[in-house]
Amino acid sequence: MIIAVDTNLIIRLAMRDDEVHYQKVLALLKEHDFYISKTVQLEIEWVLRSRYKQPRQDIAAFFTLLLQKTKILCEQEEELRNAICWYRLGADFADAMHLAAVPDKIFYTFDASFCKTAVKEGVAPRVNIL
Repeated sequence: MIIAVDTNLIIRLAMRDDEVHYQKVLALLKEHDFYISKTVQLEIEWVLRSRYKQPRQDIAAFFTLLLQKTKILCEQEEELRNAICWYRLGADFADAMHLAAVPDKIFYTFDASFCKTAVKEGVAPRVNIL
């Protein structure tokens, strides 16, 4: 059975900072596949960056690892893969998720740094800065 999980379960997997909770998450993962929604994905990055002070490359590597696990399903996996790529290039994670959600549209923003390197390198959809 696939179950939806909250951010705090995935953070226990990432940080293993509470052994009791970590073991509970592992036991749950043995019984079920995990579904990670886009909103939880956004919060995972925010918690790892702001609370745990994890560097961008470590956060990106953790998301990549999640995508490789057969028992973990992420909402809109292709969008997440793109967002991780752009995030590694310096984009804000939420901005990268916004852009990944509309690959066939021109994205308009006032933010001059919006996914700047990814757009400049031609690996992201078009962004128009107003």
